[in-house]
Amino acid sequence: MPCESPMAVSDSLTKIISKSTVFPATQSTLPDLKLSASDLPMLSCHYIQKGNLFLRPPIVISDLLFLLREGLSRVLTHFPPLAGRLITDANGYVYITCNDAGVQFLHANATHISVTDIVSPLHVPDSVKGFFAFDRMVSHDGHFNPLLAVQVTELHDGVFIGFSVNHAVVDGTSLWNFINTFAEVCRGVKLITKQPCFTRESVLISPAVLKVPADGLKVTFDEFAPLCERVFSFTRESILKLKDRTNNRKKINSYGEINAAEVMGKQSNDPIKLSDDKVTALIGNWIRNAVVTKAEPVPEISSFQSLCALLWRGVTRARKFPDSKTTTFRMAVNCRHRLEPKLETLYFGNAIQSIPTYASAGDVLSHDLRWCAEQLNKNVLSHDDTMVRRSVYNWEQDPRCFPLGNFDGAMLTMGSSPRFPMFDNDFGWGKPVAVRSGRANKFDGKISAFPGREGGGSVDLEVVLSPETMAELELDPEFMQWNCEITFLFKVMNLLDILLRSTTTSGCGFSLILSNITNFNLGMSPCDLGFENETRLPDISFSNGARTTIKLKKSSKIPENSERIGAFATMMIEMLPQDLPFTIFVPSKLAFERDLRLGVNDSLVGEKANDTFAILTRVLSFTVVPWKILSESVPYSREITCDSLSGLKLYVSKDPDETLIVNRIRSKQVDLKKNEIVIHVMDGVIMEADFEQSVRPDDDHDQD
Repeated sequence: MPCESPMAVSDSLTKIISKSTVFPATQSTLPDLKLSASDLPMLSCHYIQKGNLFLRPPIVISDLLFLLREGLSRVLTHFPPLAGRLITDANGYVYITCNDAGVQFLHANATHISVTDIVSPLHVPDSVKGFFAFDRMVSHDGHFNPLLAVQVTELHDGVFIGFSVNHAVVDGTSLWNFINTFAEVCRGVKLITKQPCFTRESVLISPAVLKVPADGLKVTFDEFAPLCERVFSFTRESILKLKDRTNNRKKINSYGEINAAEVMGKQSNDPIKLSDDKVTALIGNWIRNAVVTKAEPVPEISSFQSLCALLWRGVTRARKFPDSKTTTFRMAVNCRHRLEPKLETLYFGNAIQSIPTYASAGDVLSHDLRWCAEQLNKNVLSHDDTMVRRSVYNWEQDPRCFPLGNFDGAMLTMGSSPRFPMFDNDFGWGKPVAVRSGRANKFDGKISAFPGREGGGSVDLEVVLSPETMAELELDPEFMQWNCEITFLFKVMNLLDILLRSTTTSGCGFSLILSNITNFNLGMSPCDLGFENETRLPDISFSNGARTTIKLKKSSKIPENSERIGAFATMMIEMLPQDLPFTIFVPSKLAFERDLRLGVNDSLVGEKANDTFAILTRVLSFTVVPWKILSESVPYSREITCDSLSGLKLYVSKDPDETLIVNRIRSKQVDLKKNEIVIHVMDGVIMEADFEQSVRPDDDHDQD
């Protein structure tokens, strides 16, 4: 699958309208802060780029900019280091000088981009990179540039607030505390709930000096390598099921319990039998020694470690390594609570270390999910105060910047955390609808974990891979079955692939294919479409050799409440899951009759029902797009393109009278909705040429 935005607008540039410097509302009294052994390695990393996407605020842009600029000035009095600069003294030590030099504030315009353009495409569109300042700037440049930039970008129907922050000054914990506090101040909160701690008394404050080359510091990875980026979403329910599967271990003897019945059962079926006296003695001996032989309880694997193990396996499989290839899964861990004495929870600065876990590709794939998770779990649990101090000591023997990248092609690096309060940023008009990041510190194998918007333990993984690896991962059934946004689409696309291949090779039409199918279930919403029998489709083979089975639902019942758009259109809509964002360009009642010769009174009767359902399924594949397209998001006199489920290219434009035009077919009604589905009723049927030829009535055929 190509890694490009599936919905392209000709002009994707973000225009900077203004730049200004915002100063703290009150003068800082904080002394210079020395960079720690956790801060200094980040000097060669890009500025962190994280931000929130919001729906349009109910105030004009000038008032919004004033609100944010004033709030930023006030919040900087609580975070004076962010308004400072880096300095290096004569001994080579690097400090943050809290000199109130100010931060950069930018206003940008991208009103040709809608909220849907950002959150709906399968892959994160490149336009998001324009929502952040200080692109590709390394943190060492904080000697000459602001340590923070806030960019407010106007969108067609929303706003994006992007933060670019020096990575030698903050880690994720410090950054999101600042953003949360900024939002509080903008809402008018007088008393700050989470005051940062600026103490510099810990083992992290090192006497070692980092030597900087004469030509400065640079990132340690290729900034221009082709990459594909996608956000995979996992619901709380999905993650809990994954955790249960990962922790599904044998219970026998886990806590020293003896199952005598099982011993006797095995004895009765064992061709080499012991005498009854010996069996009785053996069981008695086990019981007497149970306390001595009691096994240690097996540590529970966390839900996040289960998810990391799932990703490790999926990417390793996608990269197609030989069994002997060593793979690395690197996790960033918070050291604040691991040190003794502990650092303050809101310690300001970096307090993170990177924990690598190594395993051969053969071991990752030949063992089960739990084995992979156990390797991660052991390393995380063992990283205590002793390990943190040992890591600091080892760095002091050879002070250097953190080598960020994928140096042997077999690395994964997990950053950020689903525990960060990324959706708590209500600036006064509601919480964000999405979290996105910029170009910073991205390379093949970089993963960032975000909380899911619905909360409750849901997780989003921002995955950055080479285009080839991403394409393979998206076909991996073990990984994709847990992803809530793609589970249905993944099954639908493979079902359509079966239908397309079957009709192409057999030439017998859909009646033959569906003659053995009376109920498919693609994870739809639980609406009863009226069929009772159930059979299974043949297994689907994937390029990696894995197989899966798909079911599908069909019905010859006329759905209720179908008067407005017609029975056939309603049947197509009910084939889709009601809780996922889709857009369907459904034919009108007249179009079904005129172009497909389908009538409610005769097309759903007897043998014709199978043919009718086959046609509706095929038309569905041509007319459904797996994201929302509202008419207001389509610009006037400009064509946008997107791919339907079947891969048919759709060309969408809008007339001044608000009529949508899709592949030269005009709309009759627009922006109807059913749950998460957007419905546009079209005065014609959108379909491929070959299919159109196959369903064209005989009296419409060209004459010789």
